[in-house]
Amino acid sequence: MTSYKKYQELITLLKHHSHLYYDRDQPEMSDSEYDHIYREAQEFEKQNPILVDSQSPTQKVGGKPSQTFKEFKHTKPLPSLSNAFSEEDITAFYDRCLKGLEKTNELFTIEPKIDGLAVSLHYKQGKLEAGATRGDGKIGENVTANLLTIQSLPKTLNEKIDIEVRGEVYIKHSEFKSLEGQFANPRNAAAGSLRQLDSRIAAQRPLDIWIYYGNKSDIHTHFDMLQYLHKLGFPVLIDHIVKAENPKDIIDACQNIENKKSSYDFGIDGAVVKVDNLEDQDQLGLTAKAPRWAVAYKFASETAITTLKDITVQVGRTGILTPVAELLPVKVSGVIVSRATLHNMEDLERKGVQIGDTVVIERAGEVIPRVIKTHTPHPQRKIFHMPSLCPACQTPIVHLPDEVAFRCPNLACPDQIKGQIRHFASRDAMDIEGLGYSIVDTLVDNGILKNSADLYSLNQPQLSPLERMGDKSIHNLLIAIEDSKKKPLSKFIFGLGILYVGKVTSEVLAQHFFQVDTLLKVDFETLVDIHDIGERIAHSLVDTFNNPHFLSMIARFKESGVDPKHTHPALTQELSGKTFVITGTLHNYKRNDIETLIISMGGRILSTVSKQLNYLIVGESPGSKLDKAIALQKKGTSMKILYEASLSEIFPDT
Repeated sequence: MTSYKKYQELITLLKHHSHLYYDRDQPEMSDSEYDHIYREAQEFEKQNPILVDSQSPTQKVGGKPSQTFKEFKHTKPLPSLSNAFSEEDITAFYDRCLKGLEKTNELFTIEPKIDGLAVSLHYKQGKLEAGATRGDGKIGENVTANLLTIQSLPKTLNEKIDIEVRGEVYIKHSEFKSLEGQFANPRNAAAGSLRQLDSRIAAQRPLDIWIYYGNKSDIHTHFDMLQYLHKLGFPVLIDHIVKAENPKDIIDACQNIENKKSSYDFGIDGAVVKVDNLEDQDQLGLTAKAPRWAVAYKFASETAITTLKDITVQVGRTGILTPVAELLPVKVSGVIVSRATLHNMEDLERKGVQIGDTVVIERAGEVIPRVIKTHTPHPQRKIFHMPSLCPACQTPIVHLPDEVAFRCPNLACPDQIKGQIRHFASRDAMDIEGLGYSIVDTLVDNGILKNSADLYSLNQPQLSPLERMGDKSIHNLLIAIEDSKKKPLSKFIFGLGILYVGKVTSEVLAQHFFQVDTLLKVDFETLVDIHDIGERIAHSLVDTFNNPHFLSMIARFKESGVDPKHTHPALTQELSGKTFVITGTLHNYKRNDIETLIISMGGRILSTVSKQLNYLIVGESPGSKLDKAIALQKKGTSMKILYEASLSEIFPDT
């Protein structure tokens, strides 16, 4: 039985890790470990209610609001969910609901529990007005500017309605791969991105959202509410929701979601069971921490214990050195695991893991396995030290003061080259089928490929001597390489693997500069003036474009006939060279539609007002940008101010 002293130790531990999870987005403990300690504290509190610590995380929702954002007071509490870990827990929840409603039966819905960051969004007359994080459940952080960067979130609804909706911000597994070395997992990446003070940085991250709640008074069930939200234009999990009327069917539905979780392109850490009838939800109400009408069924932990035999170093395509755990092979969630990531030295030192230890590994959400802690220290354990030389090319590594990562600065490093070529040939870039990992390794190791441009010089005599490369495979590969020359400019830019330049940024650059030569001549000031391009990205681009090695590779591409252009289905150049800033709220147009139209007609979108600006498009509540534009007009600039009613002057068909 847990003593009061042990209970106080549990509370201290829970408060520490709750702060890391909610307030810093830097968890050091797996969900399963936290849940185990949480349940032990809860059990003590049930048996000793007079001894409950008021500061216990079991009595609170989430974390305190950050001091870096404006506070946002929720109209209704945004609670966390109670957890269920077994069939007995689900049955007990079911019985409590029926007892509270004084009913003999009830309909429940079961849906995947997204592993992301909870937010509340407020729409006025169908337009997104404000959005906030959960915070402590009563007061959150106003992150409206960052929520506006989520492409799947509608900024204007299909009806002019006042409504609050709630959802979970997340990053898809497929998109998380592009955030190499920056975050431990998709949930951390989503939370860290949504809480960026600079919304331009958030815009570079592939944030997504699912909506699971709305507050329209004339809709009577949760399932009908989700169908209505879908009609309004919100992304909802309507196709993944199951209804059930008894504990057995509820448990079967939860287990079915667990069995299918590897098929989802987003992280889930359980299933949410809810009373479907909204009036019954209101009748059941809330505790101080959680709704009585819903529970989260948490999936079994996907962990295993094994021996850490060694720690090696992996060099990524951007030169980042990642410590990798070499493990005694062990099965985790049906897969034999012999290697796991340790992320970076800071993570490794924080966990105190050393070579020889027995360690706990986790394969959460079908992401790359990771070491989460030491299980049993070995008597002769060895501390790992990051090497001073790159293991692939023996170049002295660098550790910049503003970076967690260690980096190899040698652009000719063979491991970087391999990673860059694989990235260039990947589906989201130039999509060259048949160029597998082993082929790339062989071609680089034999000096045939020194960079991605060398792909376009490959021929039959070079490939024929290679193992497992028959005539048909060679023919198909060369055809795929030739076909890749037709890929659009955005794919080519993304394939170049420039630091901090992801798919969204690549598309923005393609739409602004239309061809490689124009892009290479751009300066820092022009880049940071573009909406969605921050200073970090601009510095990276300018540094890359001034690198002789990079410019030599671009010349090789052009010699091989790889010189893509950005095109538009009905591209005209009526606004060629003209610059635009949009300020304030537009009521009859979607901002994204206007920006796309401007770009398609050859114009450029800027983020600041200056004397070089051609047009300022003004909506409601424009703020200081309009004042600055008027002041510049008085000084004799030719800038034109267009109010929403005047947009037909340059867009006659809108």
